[in-house]
Amino acid sequence: MNQILDFYGKIISLYDIKIFKVCFDILKVIIIAFISKKIGYFLIDRFYIMQERSKIQFPEKKMKTLSSLTKNVLRYVIYFIAGATILKIFGTDMSSIIAVAGIGSLAIGFGAQSLVRDILTGFFIIFEDQFSVGDYITINNFSGTVEEIGLRITKTRDFSGELHIIPNGEIKIVTNHTRGGMRALVNIGISYEADVDSVIKILNEICDDVKKSRDDILEGPTVLGITDFKDSSIGVTIVANTKPMQQWAVERELRYRIKQVFDEKNVEFPYPHLDVTIKDGIK
Repeated sequence: MNQILDFYGKIISLYDIKIFKVCFDILKVIIIAFISKKIGYFLIDRFYIMQERSKIQFPEKKMKTLSSLTKNVLRYVIYFIAGATILKIFGTDMSSIIAVAGIGSLAIGFGAQSLVRDILTGFFIIFEDQFSVGDYITINNFSGTVEEIGLRITKTRDFSGELHIIPNGEIKIVTNHTRGGMRALVNIGISYEADVDSVIKILNEICDDVKKSRDDILEGPTVLGITDFKDSSIGVTIVANTKPMQQWAVERELRYRIKQVFDEKNVEFPYPHLDVTIKDGIK
């Protein structure tokens, strides 16, 4: 009886040692994969930093896009190698897995159509330079700044801080708000009793001051003149051509200067009002 117990004890001890060794090997693979990813990210960043100092330079947004894509591909490669190594530790023959995958590829092909579509669309987005990291775009009614472009997904963050993760295959129409000059548009209302020529002259002076104080204005600001007649005001429009993403700042600056100068020169802004006439003899 004691001999049987000793025999089973040795088997259990060997089994425990084997489990410990397998767990230790898996832990080593995970640690090596983690360190490899960190080193790979560091080398990628260093490569693109060195490229910025070279004679042949690419646009900054393009460099950020390529850096994000390279890291994305590296991450997938490391995960695949780590997964294959862990399967090998468990004694799984990779050649048999590949054979089974080849046989089953037709069966799962229909289920993988969306994945293939996402990857192909991501490739064409990057190849055609539809947008880059840092661009402000609108996709599927979601507007935001591009944070990452991967082979499968695109990440954008809107002004409220929410992160939108969009599969590349779902991207049909993209509106890029950061390519070329953008229009700043300010509509001003002046009263019918005001001297229009005097007000337009004041607006032209404001536009000249704003132009001199900002370096993000490409053209203008220009006072187009009277553009509308409303119930209680005359509409005057100011337009300017600005650098991408600066149109809103220019509009805010123009409105602030107009309010400030109008207050100084006692130019009143119109507001809706009602004239009431009372006639004698009405009961």
